[in-house]
Amino acid sequence: MYKQTVSYNNFAYGEISPYLFGRGDIDAYRFGAMTISNMTVVPTGGIKRRSGTKYIDILPGEGKLIVFEYSPEEEYLLYFGDKILHIYNSDNKLVKTMSSPFTFVQLSNIRWTQKGNQLFIVHTDVFPKVLKFYPFENLWKFEDWVFDKHSEKGYSCEPFNRFDDVGDISITPSDKVGTITLNASDNLFNNSYIGKKIKINDGEVSIIEILSETKATASVIVGLSSVNESSSWQEPAFSDVRGYPKSIAFHQNRLVIGGSKSLPNRLWFSKTGNYFNFDLGESLDDEAIEFNMLSDKVNEILCVFSGKHLQVFTSDSEWMVSGFPLTPSSLSVKQQTKIGSVSDRFILPKLVEGSTVFVARNNKEIREFCYADITENYSSEDLILLSNHLMNKPKELDYNIRERLLYVLQGDGSISVLLLNKTNGINSWFKYETLGEFISLAVFIDKLYVIVKRDDNYFLEVFSEDVFTDNSLVFKSKNKLKKIMGISHLNNKVVSVNADNYIFDAKVENGEVLLPIEAENIFLGLAYTHILCPLPFLINGVRPPKVIRLFDISFRVMDTPLLQVDTGEGLRNITCLNFDKDEVIDKPIKPVSGDIHLKAKGFLRDFKVPLWKVESSKPCNVNILNISTIIGSAK
Repeated sequence: MYKQTVSYNNFAYGEISPYLFGRGDIDAYRFGAMTISNMTVVPTGGIKRRSGTKYIDILPGEGKLIVFEYSPEEEYLLYFGDKILHIYNSDNKLVKTMSSPFTFVQLSNIRWTQKGNQLFIVHTDVFPKVLKFYPFENLWKFEDWVFDKHSEKGYSCEPFNRFDDVGDISITPSDKVGTITLNASDNLFNNSYIGKKIKINDGEVSIIEILSETKATASVIVGLSSVNESSSWQEPAFSDVRGYPKSIAFHQNRLVIGGSKSLPNRLWFSKTGNYFNFDLGESLDDEAIEFNMLSDKVNEILCVFSGKHLQVFTSDSEWMVSGFPLTPSSLSVKQQTKIGSVSDRFILPKLVEGSTVFVARNNKEIREFCYADITENYSSEDLILLSNHLMNKPKELDYNIRERLLYVLQGDGSISVLLLNKTNGINSWFKYETLGEFISLAVFIDKLYVIVKRDDNYFLEVFSEDVFTDNSLVFKSKNKLKKIMGISHLNNKVVSVNADNYIFDAKVENGEVLLPIEAENIFLGLAYTHILCPLPFLINGVRPPKVIRLFDISFRVMDTPLLQVDTGEGLRNITCLNFDKDEVIDKPIKPVSGDIHLKAKGFLRDFKVPLWKVESSKPCNVNILNISTIIGSAK
């Protein structure tokens, strides 16, 4: 039998797709794994049990998390539910509950951007809103957008348009000022026109009454230049019938809005510094800009993103809008790649190591939209090509720049996580799961916050490095505790408890848990299981063996009190003896740092069964620096 030493010095490629289980010729096979569940690959190459989550609050229902950063001292986490908004401060305290203009159904397609104390929010079915925060009054309120009026002429500076569906219909005004009658050449007016502004003959009117399909009464806002018949009249670009902006961003001190139901490929740029002024004026450098994204097909604008250039993500392709400064004369629009973005829900792209990361239209790719100075163009590479089995109709993504972790919320309630470090060649994917479903996520003050559905309840939780259970509570007292109270959110649940490093399970009854020992430092919550499995063994990385045997496995660990390993005979505890006894442990488990060696026996013929497996649901730290194995194989 041929013997070979196989070492796992790092997991730089994370969990890779089963379709690569025969590709021992690529680096991903040397530095990848079959399964990495509820473990985190660290930048130095090792792997550890993921952090648990702490309980913050019970929420009224399913919703969405958005971060509001007013200043480094005042940051808030916003929970949008069905017509409701909860606001939490940086201490995880609920500071405000108020009504919201958005229904639960609309939440998956709201877009937002922040400027100072204002959060601009758009949805194609809702009049655009601003959530304003007044710090001195500690006041929050929603307001409708109010477009500017021309300082001299008084007309509205909102976007106007003549829509194709009105055909050649012309309008004749009865007078230049006052209350007038508008006569249409064909059927046009209906109740949706009441209150709508019309630009005609260099003036502006507001319709106050519909007399018939061809006649309406209007009030003149800006005097008309004539009463001549006009076929070039315009109506507001946004309305209940025409739809409201679909995407929004700030770029070069302009408010950029893109797309609507009736104008899916149109972009509007506000006047520089005047975010509610979209008057095109005389096309001076600081005046508003408006144009269509034109190509061989209609490109529905799904997202506008401010980076090195204004990046426009559409249903079919990705675009670069350049010009510095961006003016009506300097503006340049170029199509870059033809990937397309998800259109039935909004997934906000994120800036990751200089590239913009977005979810592709096919729901199977996480793409990075990256600019190259040499070619002066963008490319779009797939970050999850080798781990695309972890993609399941993604819903949200966010990025923790401190930990270099990209979190992708999947449709099945799991979170796919990417550790990306291009300098060191790390592109490692792994998966987080919990007892329940992750519903929404957001990185807030360098921590991952999540909404989790457990049974019929929705919880707000935060990942925390000092717990290794989910939906956890932490208790610290100089007076040793025998009974834990105030945990009604886990009532009738079996929880996993770590009390001064004594490990046991207990059932919560009437919001209380009775401990078998007295302890000072306690955390308890729902157990989750971490799993690490190697890829199928190939002789010299090329040839599949007929028979394989694991002789020896060694782990170099740090601060790891308990490591459970299966080498074909079931889970064994190799850093804490007598742990599997049913009675309470009579000694606390102690962290171990060093090398642990384990002899193994038995033969394996099925490549789908891992040669070894690290697995545990016990609430304690696991930190593996290196794994080394001695493997025998027969050709």
